Amino acid sequence: MVQVTFEKSAEEHKKQLDSIINGGVATKVRILANHDCCPTCRAVEGAYDFDAVPELPIEECAHPYGCRCIYAPVLDRRGP
Repeated sequence: MVQVTFEKSAEEHKKQLDSIINGGVATKVRILANHDCCPTCRAVEGAYDFDAVPELPIEECAHPYGCRCIYAPVLDRRGP
């Protein structure tokens, strides 16, 4: 039997986070949780300063498919 997982590796998340931080556009990082996530992932959902972002995947995630949270940029700077 093949086990299906939708969880990204810690390395993939780190690359995504670095891209957001070094992109020069975002002022914060948002963690987005899936609509059917576990309570632990729901608790970390939100916007964070660059130096306070929790690492993904969430180790305590209790969802059968694993942590499916993702990083997203918070784009609240005004354009030129």
